[in-house]
Amino acid sequence: MKIMLKKYFNPNQARILTALILTGILSVGSGLIVIKGATAASASLSLGASNEVLKKNIKPNRLPRPVANAVLQDLARRQGILTRELEIIDYNQQTWRNGCLQLPQPDELCTQAVVPGWRVAVSNGKQTWIYHTNRNGRSLRLASEKPLSDKLPASVKNAVLQAASKGLQQPISQLTIIQAQQQTWSNGCLELANADEFCTQALVPGWRVVVGAIDKTLVYHTNQTGSTVRLNQKASESTLSPVQIPVSELPPPLDRDVVFRQISSGGFAGRTYQTVLLKDGRLISVRIGDANDSERSVRRVSVQQVQQFQRFLERSKFSKFQNLSYPAPSGAADYITYTLTSQEGTVQYNDISQNNLPKNLQAAVKAWNQLAASAQ
Repeated sequence: MKIMLKKYFNPNQARILTALILTGILSVGSGLIVIKGATAASASLSLGASNEVLKKNIKPNRLPRPVANAVLQDLARRQGILTRELEIIDYNQQTWRNGCLQLPQPDELCTQAVVPGWRVAVSNGKQTWIYHTNRNGRSLRLASEKPLSDKLPASVKNAVLQAASKGLQQPISQLTIIQAQQQTWSNGCLELANADEFCTQALVPGWRVVVGAIDKTLVYHTNQTGSTVRLNQKASESTLSPVQIPVSELPPPLDRDVVFRQISSGGFAGRTYQTVLLKDGRLISVRIGDANDSERSVRRVSVQQVQQFQRFLERSKFSKFQNLSYPAPSGAADYITYTLTSQEGTVQYNDISQNNLPKNLQAAVKAWNQLAASAQ
């Protein structure tokens, strides 16, 4: 090749040929670079667009099923309707500033600790309710719930309490109106017609009143004055009926220096734990059956908190639930049973049915959980 070049080309021609060859190589290289760059830019654009689509169409944190179930069941019980009539229309994660989920009740003691949880909106197509919950739904509060209206006519209040007293065979002093909402019923039977009953098809303004007893909650529909009162049997039956704890199954009474005790047992692990609150503020937790005492812990709350908790137990009439057990639904499994004991007596319930307990007992359970959570 060198001989041929020397024979047919002078030095200037050789330099020109060399330049042309190099220019061709560079051109091919530049084309490859451009193609590669364009392909990368296209891939990057496609990935970015896909990410935007994902962000718009997929909610990053799905509402846990236990939280959804707890909210729907609680609202269905409150409204006396079926859960399938309700729909969760929105939800988002929240971090509440206190143990009351930023929805304290009057005179309620709230632990000043942040609580991760959820804000859930539920609708029946006509009305929307907002719930605040903790992370697993075992603690929840209805944000849109309003206190008992001062406008509830005395005639309605008296008529409902008398009806509840007669139906439960309990004195009125043992009953409490825990909720009252104005309603407009769609017919003269207040939407609670008996079999073969003729109901006038006229709008009837009135009230939906919930009465709390020691062991039951009753839901009534009334007209505006209380001259017509009807029991919503279906809504009332959704509450739990307790049974008496046999004497042989009662835990031992508390020592003099013990204010409160909780025993929890069951669940997937099948273990039993005991936590006791002493008058001096010590909160001692142990796992029963732990030979090495490896899970024993001693924490503290202030003496003032202990005294506030004792006063709350008195206000919530915790002693009226003495030696009562609220059993789990038939067929339920892997639930945790809680046995709470004060100096006045013992009550038993489970985590499945906690939201269906009487309101006063629910309040006492929440106060205890908040106190235990605040211990250090």
